[in-house]
Amino acid sequence: MKRSVYLALGARDGNARGQMRDGLLHLSESGLRIAAASSLWETEPVGIPGTLAVLNSAIEILTDLPPRSVLAACQRAEEAAGRRRVSGRQPEWRSLDVDILLDGALVLHESDLAIPHPRCHLRRFNLEPLNEIAPSVLHPVLNLTVAEILRSCADPAWVRRIEPPTWAAAAAVETGGSVR
Repeated sequence: MKRSVYLALGARDGNARGQMRDGLLHLSESGLRIAAASSLWETEPVGIPGTLAVLNSAIEILTDLPPRSVLAACQRAEEAAGRRRVSGRQPEWRSLDVDILLDGALVLHESDLAIPHPRCHLRRFNLEPLNEIAPSVLHPVLNLTVAEILRSCADPAWVRRIEPPTWAAAAAVETGGSVR
């Protein structure tokens, strides 16, 4: 049975919009059906060098794949966009970044995979897009909805909506999904 999993997409360097759209296509090629996509949000860079704004979005995917397979699909999409993981430090180049934020009521803590994402509730750049598509979804550890978490989020970083969800429409249609 397919379940909803919520992912965060972010990109900054190079053709960030193109990387985000291509990321959706790569995710779908791995069996992840796009059910919803948020607007594109321009956000303050947090925890990465430089002052160039970051593009962020949240998507809902429908899948019956196990969490490790979802993670593998996310990493393949990142690699296709040029991301290279460097042990012990973050790369200067920030192409596509795809993170699993929530997977229903699943709580998982492993060395290379934590669900829900351990910092999602602290990051306005994750919460604003996620709230757009899933305000009533419950965080399984905090037992609060995404909307409630966003209202209490103390993150001072700026975020602003720059493009409606139609940015993802072509990729969603190609994968049998839709954008709401």
